[in-house]
Amino acid sequence: MEIETKFSSQSTSDLTQELNPINEPIAGHLDMDVILKDLAAGSIAGVANVLSGHPFDTIKVRMQMLNTKLGACVRSIISKEGVKSFYKGVYSPLYSVPVINAIVFGSYEMARRVLNSNSEGDMTLLQGMLAGSFAGLVNCIAVTPVELIKCRQQMEGLGYKAKETTSWEMIRKIVRREGISGLYKGNLITILREMPAYAAQFGTYEILKNYLSSIYGQSNVINFSCGALAGFSCWVFSYPQDIIKTKIQLDFGGAVKKYAPHHLFKDGGIINCAKDIYRHEGFRGFWRGFSACTMRAMIANAFTFVAYEEAKKLFI
Repeated sequence: MEIETKFSSQSTSDLTQELNPINEPIAGHLDMDVILKDLAAGSIAGVANVLSGHPFDTIKVRMQMLNTKLGACVRSIISKEGVKSFYKGVYSPLYSVPVINAIVFGSYEMARRVLNSNSEGDMTLLQGMLAGSFAGLVNCIAVTPVELIKCRQQMEGLGYKAKETTSWEMIRKIVRREGISGLYKGNLITILREMPAYAAQFGTYEILKNYLSSIYGQSNVINFSCGALAGFSCWVFSYPQDIIKTKIQLDFGGAVKKYAPHHLFKDGGIINCAKDIYRHEGFRGFWRGFSACTMRAMIANAFTFVAYEEAKKLFI
């Protein structure tokens, strides 16, 4: 009876303190709350990424497919198709990139917490790269069809102002012509692009931000600078894969595919595409459009990381 009286007289807060002496929130609630915040912050960062970087992405795709130089490509688009054409295909990533970035940043933060129990502590370069690789792998579930639709829209109406096929119309065209699996054309090379890309991006961002913040303190100037350098690093390690991906995803419409899968490997045409690029352009062919790509990456990633860091503060 005495025990029951003592127990019943204890307040709820006392019991909570005994069961959870370090006063941490219940793990399940904390995890879901943190995950939702990561997804929301990633979505906001995705919008910033698309709006700031899409014109450069359009130039990159044109340079990859038409073998033109940066200046000539820009002049051709402006004179023949109009300035608005730089945003061809923007709706597909604008609708989807916030979701994709939510997946990327959410997956990254999840892996970050597994690799580093103190989620707000400094990440090592290796931890950042491993978490980034995981984020890149998970990201391919969504990014492959989005990239496919975007690239095909960006190549429409070359040299004249054409009515742009909407994303839904493009999806219907692909499914009708190539089946549901056609939406994942180039998925393997996309994986081979995304994993090293995000490993380099997040590894670079974490190590530079930690170093500079320890000297100058945290600021958006540092986040912007580190994001820009992370964007450059991202493509240094993945650009040749991106050219192969673009060519494979745009290899459609003919009775015979130009980049057939290798006879020994189910590689989706990667080996034959790489051989074709090297045969016609040499090693330089794997870097066609790199200038436009890195300009886009540095600008878009700078704004992306600033938006992400600021969005995280809003949800704390």
